[in-house]
Amino acid sequence: MDFSKLDGNEKLATYGAIAGIIGGLIGGQWLILILGVAMIVLVFLPQWSPQTTLPGSKGTLMLIVGGIAALGALLGLLALLTVFGAFAVYAGFLAGYLIGLVLSVIGGFLMGWAGWQEFQSEGGKFQVGNASAGTTSAPPPAAPPPAATPTPMEPPAEAPRDEDSRL
Repeated sequence: MDFSKLDGNEKLATYGAIAGIIGGLIGGQWLILILGVAMIVLVFLPQWSPQTTLPGSKGTLMLIVGGIAALGALLGLLALLTVFGAFAVYAGFLAGYLIGLVLSVIGGFLMGWAGWQEFQSEGGKFQVGNASAGTTSAPPPAAPPPAATPTPMEPPAEAPRDEDSRL
């Protein structure tokens, strides 16, 4: 795992994933915890296993994982409002939870932003499935059908002439 081989977006996604994992462990944000692990795998899989191919482009997959993490962070912000209301009553108990929740929210938004930046740096083409991760061009056009060769036409056969039918 060589951190110096990562570009800026991948480093930002790694920072967000680490914050999401730590915050998820402390604050109970299991969704961001799982997505943080998924982001780490997406970023470092090419170094861990170069022969393994992803089921889509790296930017698209980072956008999906980061987008879900950002939505989870948004839900975490809503939970944060209830924590602030209860903080005055249970200050000692909620301090750790509050720190974890804030860390996971920050990590989720960082993963979302880094996924968006990586997606844009790849050209903004959404590629998931069997598409090759490195190509964005369309398949080559099919070969045109062979030209039809003209067949010589025979003149229509004449009806037999009957000399007696001229009347």
